[in-house]
Amino acid sequence: MTNLINMAFEGTSNPPQTQQIDMLGTLYPIIMVVLMVAVFYFLILRPQRKRDKEQKEMLSKLSVGDKITTIGGLVGVIAQIKDDEVTISTSVANTLVTYTKAAIQSVEKRDSSSSSSSSSKSSASKSEDKDSAEEPKKGLFGRKKDGDEE
Repeated sequence: MTNLINMAFEGTSNPPQTQQIDMLGTLYPIIMVVLMVAVFYFLILRPQRKRDKEQKEMLSKLSVGDKITTIGGLVGVIAQIKDDEVTISTSVANTLVTYTKAAIQSVEKRDSSSSSSSSSKSSASKSEDKDSAEEPKKGLFGRKKDGDEE
């Protein structure tokens, strides 16, 4: 019985060292939770936000003629861009397939020299089309369409 009384009095009159240890014991779980949240943020959330930002930037810079790969693995050249849809040409036969922009995984920009030459070619071909309708029409890749003859 005296042991119980002594233990009861010892618990109420703790020296300052014991109080500091008890305080650290209660702060330890809080510190661990804060540390885990910080690790979670820097290892998972922050890199994902960076990838999302790069993906949005890539999709906003799409242009006709860029070579793309879809999330399904289909490779083609952009033929037309609408609001949220992209039409791509997937073969020499100009097979056109329409996807949403969210389905695009990667983009290979066309060469700057070919883009400037292709834009000058397209403007030159437009003026020639007005002058003479005899020039054979070509597909997206510069090859003749199936029904055209020389």
